[in-house]
Amino acid sequence: MIRSSGHLCSLAAVLLLAALSYLPSHTCAAPEGSGTLDADTTLSDAPSGPGQEHEYSPPARTPAKPRARRIGESQSYFVFATIADSHLRDGGAPDIRYLKAMDRCRDVLSAYVRDINAHVPPVDFAVHLGDLTDLGATREFEMAREIMDSLSCPLYPVLGNHDNFKSDRKAGWLGFARRDSATYAFDIEGFHFVVIDCTLNPYQPPYVNCDSTLRVWVAENLSANSSKPTIVLSHYNMWQRHWNAMFDTTLHYAEYRGMPEMRGVLENAGNVVAVINGHVHANRVERHNGIYYVDIGATLVGPPSIRYFYVYPDRIDVDFEYLSDQSLYNHITDLCDECCCCFSPEEVCGFIDGTEADKRFAIPLGLGPAAGAADAESLASPGSLALHIRSGVPGGVHASVFSDLTGLVDISLHDVLGRRLDRLGLWKNEAVLEVDLDKSLERIHELPAGVYFLRVSLRGVAHTEKLVLFK
Repeated sequence: MIRSSGHLCSLAAVLLLAALSYLPSHTCAAPEGSGTLDADTTLSDAPSGPGQEHEYSPPARTPAKPRARRIGESQSYFVFATIADSHLRDGGAPDIRYLKAMDRCRDVLSAYVRDINAHVPPVDFAVHLGDLTDLGATREFEMAREIMDSLSCPLYPVLGNHDNFKSDRKAGWLGFARRDSATYAFDIEGFHFVVIDCTLNPYQPPYVNCDSTLRVWVAENLSANSSKPTIVLSHYNMWQRHWNAMFDTTLHYAEYRGMPEMRGVLENAGNVVAVINGHVHANRVERHNGIYYVDIGATLVGPPSIRYFYVYPDRIDVDFEYLSDQSLYNHITDLCDECCCCFSPEEVCGFIDGTEADKRFAIPLGLGPAAGAADAESLASPGSLALHIRSGVPGGVHASVFSDLTGLVDISLHDVLGRRLDRLGLWKNEAVLEVDLDKSLERIHELPAGVYFLRVSLRGVAHTEKLVLFK
């Protein structure tokens, strides 16, 4: 293999890889039908309304109610695991362009299932974020059923684009998932989860479309569950990924139709705390407009890992563990040396793996900064306000207001419709104003569990953050 040490050659190689990424895998024949997309393609298999929601309950296994358990010194509600892009195929060689360990795909997914089953504390449910299979062929879904049915916890699957290559209008995936729709919702211990499917039917590589029918359904579902903190599960990334032209929703907007509008639906709902997706084959996390967007790496692309979400009353702690099977781990990771576009083979594996901040972080349910007060203070530039909310036991809510301004601070609590529920005025003469809201706002103890907004204003400057109350 020849590697160029010049930046120009490296850039050319990256552009070549981006161009190649539009092609299906070398043994994958794209389905017929590549006509022009309408402005809004109808989602034929989406439920007609929020009432059509279905729980996954395989006959051989009864979903157990999540158990509260002690992790460290805090009490968690439940734990769930996420994996993505296993690309099961019956035989085949590694796909060097995508660095997939296709020759060991079945062994790898089985190893992931073993790790999830053995996790301590026990995992309450698992999520596969799509591209479970490589071609959507019948034999691939049979393999998937054999492997995934050995999970010791319920599975909530997401349909990926590869799952619909040869899946007869998603019938193969729907049969595997035991569902009548690839768009559905479910509840766990007061939390709401929405699974969305933006795959065209039949799939037309590389087009993606979150059409108006899907957006209306999601908006209605979120509105019907407005009192519950909500996590959205999607195969596709909803924000651009400039490091790969195939996933850049800005550069190739026509291929990601409806994504900006879908993001608007999620942001306007007021109760969405995170979106978790696969597809991009790398670990990343970004925060946009109050929502955390979490990319989950592919099982077949190294270094392979599982992402675990520990849900607490006031936050979601995100952690990860590498695949415990050392032989498979080495086999997958060694494919990084085959990267023909990298200035250094270590760079591509490091990029796929993500930074420490991409792999271990917290999602606060008040949607303030994930760390401590120092991080919130750093957000307050001269003349601005920053607000950090910490909510713990029922009724225990604390707010920190950061600003170099002094004067009378107006603090008001609002519902999701913008109606003011309570109001408080406090004098601020230092950099930080600490407020115990459960002691200062009389109505906070009367409010039902749900999503609210806390607004602070000082000398014409205002800041608003979401607040999730638990009872």
